[in-house]
Amino acid sequence: MTSRIVFAGLALVSLVAVSACNKSGGSSAPPVSPAAKAEAAEIFSSRCTVCHGAQGAGDGPGSAGLSPKPRNFQDKAWQGSVKDDYIANIIKNGGGAVGKSAAMPPNPDLAEKTEVVNALVAHVRSLAQ
Repeated sequence: MTSRIVFAGLALVSLVAVSACNKSGGSSAPPVSPAAKAEAAEIFSSRCTVCHGAQGAGDGPGSAGLSPKPRNFQDKAWQGSVKDDYIANIIKNGGGAVGKSAAMPPNPDLAEKTEVVNALVAHVRSLAQ
């Protein structure tokens, strides 16, 4: 009887852990340094807002002639449908890497800057709140 209770408790803990990891793609988002946050803010401002807009609504000045339109990061349904590692992949490798528009360019200079990419993902996530 005791072993069944222990097994059931372990199964419940595992289920909770898997559920918690689903949004982030397998682990909780690691903390990022203030320097990485600052670099991510500068990158978002200089590279991303052109198409995605300052508030991430997909309405930046460069979006006018694009088809499809840039992703609206404020869309809570989309936010809930993707994992952090998916967003990081697009940031680093561009839209074409995941079967999306090649108009979303890759950022190969960020390939080795995991902490900055994590800060960018956190920023994208914050735009839907």
